Amino acid sequence: MSFTDNQKVVGWAFFIIGFLMVIAALLQLVDGFTLDGGLGEHAGYIIAAIGALIAAVLYFLFGNKVRTGALSGKLNILGSYVNIVGVTTVVIGIFAAIGGIMSDISFWDNVVAIILGLIVIWAASKIADGKTTTMDKILWIILTVVFLVLFVVSFLGLFSLEGEGITLVVNILTSICYAIVYLFMLCYMFDNDVKKGMGM
Repeated sequence: MSFTDNQKVVGWAFFIIGFLMVIAALLQLVDGFTLDGGLGEHAGYIIAAIGALIAAVLYFLFGNKVRTGALSGKLNILGSYVNIVGVTTVVIGIFAAIGGIMSDISFWDNVVAIILGLIVIWAASKIADGKTTTMDKILWIILTVVFLVLFVVSFLGLFSLEGEGITLVVNILTSICYAIVYLFMLCYMFDNDVKKGMGM
């Protein structure tokens, strides 16, 4: 079994990223209660933090499914990963946009994020719909390029991390996990079952 055939590795990477996202969202929620400003400012940031927490929990649950084998098969994992990226983007965007009505969080930037998230969800639905169309081939090319770029960026980012103590450790762990995820997704793109499922 090759390294990228062991889904527990990428499952643990998903799981750890999700766990760290939950912690970050909880800290964001605490900050929402303690930051300077009036009631509206507090409420806006708290609402945005709730969205971040919901998204983090969804990502965590997805990661746990891959880690335990409840979700298996490279095409299924690939499609589900793209879907969870879209879903979490939409969830965070909706809550942040609502929060932006009451605070200085950018409303329109989050509206754009929601639209992009919906496009990603649509793309995910095309990956594992059992049909092979020209759009599947286009998506294969786009995703392959995206995962390659993200892997290179996350890998190179390991050599320019900042922070001290626990912050540095968390940053290193997060970067390693993201690098693993993007490497696995990139390798999945060249798997025979994935290529066949996407008409390549």
